[in-house]
Amino acid sequence: MAQPENHTLPLSLQGKVALVTGSSSGLGATMAREFSRRGCSVIITYPNKAEEHLAEDVVHSLEGDSASLLVMADLSTTDGPSKLAQAAAARFGTVDFLVNNAGVAALDEIDAMSDDDILKTWDRVVNVNGRGTMLLTRAILPILSRQNSRIINIGSATSRDPDPDLTIYAGSKGMIEAFTRCWARYFPRKYGCTVNTVAPGPTTTEKIMSMPSDFLDVVHARCDNIPVAPRMGNPNDLAWVVATLCEEKAGWLNGLYIPVAGGGLLT
Repeated sequence: MAQPENHTLPLSLQGKVALVTGSSSGLGATMAREFSRRGCSVIITYPNKAEEHLAEDVVHSLEGDSASLLVMADLSTTDGPSKLAQAAAARFGTVDFLVNNAGVAALDEIDAMSDDDILKTWDRVVNVNGRGTMLLTRAILPILSRQNSRIINIGSATSRDPDPDLTIYAGSKGMIEAFTRCWARYFPRKYGCTVNTVAPGPTTTEKIMSMPSDFLDVVHARCDNIPVAPRMGNPNDLAWVVATLCEEKAGWLNGLYIPVAGGGLLT
């Protein structure tokens, strides 16, 4: 069930720094607000000038009193992740929570599209979802807090329960699951962190609601079979899970794949 917004939540993460990539809109913006409500300083990222006003709106919507930082960083480039890590280090020194949320989704028809179009879609999706996640994590590790820190990779239920024409996107999210399994085994003792994947099912963000109507018809039909309720998820459902994984008492949770899909993956 959706978690209600709790404006009286204790500042359980006060003094911590959360970096949420892709936080100028959608799930990332909602997660940034949840971290702020719990007392975190939040680093909000956006990829280009066109989204700067959206990121500024998110900063203005934060309810907490802790400092925030706005950083333009294109994670589809090879130097964008290091620039983001440098900005975080310059402002806060360390990062407690890294949420690898930035991602690109694109429809593909692998049996109908041209080779050039497939390769362009591959580069567009995988350069952010796969390479960007790996390079940013690599860049953040030297400044990651060595006590009770967290790396949370945002996956997708579609990697295990595929939606139509999302081969490349689903594959990139499967890559993120593999990253989590590798890092959860080797990072905790070296860097003091846990590593988990949180995977939303269909969720009412601006991006998914702007997809073609025939695609949405299939998604809505699939949602009819979700055990909890016949609906898409709410961004607050995911934000609550991600922030709760960052609480100190969640420190024994490591290497998990957590679907936030109302039990939809059980069908």
